[in-house]
Order: sequence, then C-alpha cells, then structure tokens
Amino acid sequence: MEAITNLSAKARFGTILVFLAMFAPPARLFAQETEKPSEKPQQQAADKSESNRVAGVIPAFNAENDIHAPALSASQKFHLFTKTVKDPYNLVMPAVNAVILNAAGASTGYGSGFSGFAKRYGAAVADSVSGNFFRLYAFPALLHEDPRYFRAGQGSILRRTGHVFGATVITRKDDPTFRFNWSKLLSSTTSSALSNAYYPAENRGARLTLSRIGLSYLGEIGMNALKEFWPDIARRKQSK
Repeated sequence: MEAITNLSAKARFGTILVFLAMFAPPARLFAQETEKPSEKPQQQAADKSESNRVAGVIPAFNAENDIHAPALSASQKFHLFTKTVKDPYNLVMPAVNAVILNAAGASTGYGSGFSGFAKRYGAAVADSVSGNFFRLYAFPALLHEDPRYFRAGQGSILRRTGHVFGATVITRKDDPTFRFNWSKLLSSTTSSALSNAYYPAENRGARLTLSRIGLSYLGEIGMNALKEFWPDIARRKQSK
C-alpha cells in the first residue's frame, strides 16, 4: 500500500511538472517557425548522425533537427511505430520496467518467482506496444499531429530545458502550425486505461491509472532531454 502511495506521489509530481511546462515558454520551438529552412545546413548535417540513437543504444527514431521538415504521412507514422517497437532496446527495457513495477508495488498481483516476473515482463511489453501505438501512430494520424520531437539545438541550457518540457504539451501539426499536444494526453490516458484489462485486480483502478499517466509524462520528458542534449555530448566526445 505504501508503494502504491509512493507511485501516486510520483504521478502527482509528474503532473505538476507538466503543468509547469505549460507556462515554461518553449521559445525555440516557436522561433523556428519563422526561420529559414536552410539557415544552418552544416549544423543539421552534423546532428543527423546522432539523430537515430542516443549513446548508440537508445532509439530516437522520432527525433528531428529541422522544424520545417515535411509532414509525415499516416503510413510513415505507422512505420515509425513498427520500427520503434521492433527495436531490440524495446525488448530489453520491459524487463527493467518489470523490476521497477514490482519494486513500486504496481504489479504485486502477478506473484513472485520466475512466473511472476514473466507475467510482469509480458505486461510491460504490452504497455510499451500500446503506448507507442497510440503515441506514434493512432492519435497523430487521427488528429494530424506530428509525433516527432523537434530539437531546439541551440540556446542556453535553461531555454532548451524549457523546450524539452514544453514539447510534451505543445506539438507541431501536419500543417505545420502549433497547438496543445492532444496526441500525448490521449495516448497516455488510453494506454494507461487499457492496462486495466490485463493487470491483476489489485493493481487496477483510477488511482493507478493516473499514476501511469504521470509516469508516462515523466518518461517522455526524460527521453526528450536525451534526444535534445545527446548530439552536443557526442560532438564534444568526438572533438577530444
């Protein structure tokens, strides 16, 4: 019970961060809307090599350096989803998530031992697949929103950090114009609610669903930060 309470506390903390992000102006995101597409072609070319993976391991297939990049078609969004879920990283991470879920008390109903771990792993894989399906394909295709993370790429660390947070609540449309990120909110809500269909009875309910939504936002903020700052880290390593 204490673990569930702690998990809920994390979700509330994540929700607070998200709402704060709504007031943290992602200035670079909007500034780029008026920039010329080829303003820094050499910089964009240099960053492209670090765009697909973070540290050569973590997939970042939805990271994009050019805010003026052409919109993705529905089939391209579906390809982005399948490419992401088939990546070996997304077969390993559910095992880590299974351990985290157990430690947080969010999957106690699966029992202990190898059988319990296998069930937790299966649930974590289902969470990953459904989360990516709704986040990268279903809602972006339905709502004509772009599921990619557009890097700021320059500016102060504080400004770029605000951009990292802001990208979870403001997104580019296919137009391209900008609006509230409905795809993120609806995908995290739908995936978290769907988990009630296969989680044990004691690990279901509104409170745990809200916890999963909050953790989903925290996870995306963390991934956005890696996608934003890893190219800088990689270039510094190469220059040494």
